[in-house]
Amino acid sequence: MSEPCFRHLPVLLAEVVASAPANSQNLLDCTLGGAGHSQALLKKFSKATLYGIDRDPIALAASRHRLAEFPGVTAIEQASFLELPYWAERWNVSFDFILADLGMSSEQLAAPERGFSFLQEGPLDMRMDPFRQVETAAQILQQRSEFEIRRLLQTYGEERFAPQIARAIVKHRANAPLVTTTDLAELVERVVPRKFQKPNFHPATQTFQALRMEVNQEPEEIKALLDFTIENLRPGGRLAVISFHSLEDRPVKQRFREWERPCRCPSDLPLCVCGLQALGVSLQRKPIVAGAEEIEQNPRSRSARLRVFERNAVCFPGSDKESED
Repeated sequence: MSEPCFRHLPVLLAEVVASAPANSQNLLDCTLGGAGHSQALLKKFSKATLYGIDRDPIALAASRHRLAEFPGVTAIEQASFLELPYWAERWNVSFDFILADLGMSSEQLAAPERGFSFLQEGPLDMRMDPFRQVETAAQILQQRSEFEIRRLLQTYGEERFAPQIARAIVKHRANAPLVTTTDLAELVERVVPRKFQKPNFHPATQTFQALRMEVNQEPEEIKALLDFTIENLRPGGRLAVISFHSLEDRPVKQRFREWERPCRCPSDLPLCVCGLQALGVSLQRKPIVAGAEEIEQNPRSRSARLRVFERNAVCFPGSDKESED
């Protein structure tokens, strides 16, 4: 059987593998993608069991093929972060190491039919799971109000010219809908004043980011990931998260800080009931970034930020799960 075509160079590979606890037994890759990180982890921890999810069915087919040689692969499922509790209930296991790479794969960006990139013309889709019946980017631009589009671009794209872009979108769709990536990219390029357009940075970058985040519910997904992981790490287990922009990195950094606080009780409680025990500790004060050699080989890694959190031996939901070993 030929290998499914899904090429993706994993970022910060050595750093991710090094961040896993020694003698890790149960591994969870929440973003299998091309399985590069998982392959490296299973080579290091040959007796470990691997559980993995990805919501992109094309990526999942490739990862299943590439991981077929490893006997430790226990479960590979098509699922989003929001669906992790469903699978955790069936797996009934806690984890020594959980990994999530929040970035887009080069294969997803290179496929015009996915609609993620302004560099090639394709339908304005942007769904991670192209078979799921959710709003596409084109439908959002066609159906949302000018105010909603502006707020979306400001919130998820941090776009300075969100009001002007939203106004132009509504004006354009009154005559014809925006249906291709080129339609949208060219509209944004016309709207953003030339003097504010940066070299080597397409003016539509933040607009595309905002739409992708909305289509795929990325803020909700990241919250669900963090909620799940802290409840399903073993004592001494670690969570590693790779992010690529501030809207991905910020909630991870903030949650890690919350978990490090000695008292985690709500502010309106008169007495502490958590025992003044932090959930764990961030292993770095600043995120791990790619070195010059990796950036030269894979320019995409320039934006990657790796944060690692280690859970303390604190009792809370999920801590009493038994290993299948």
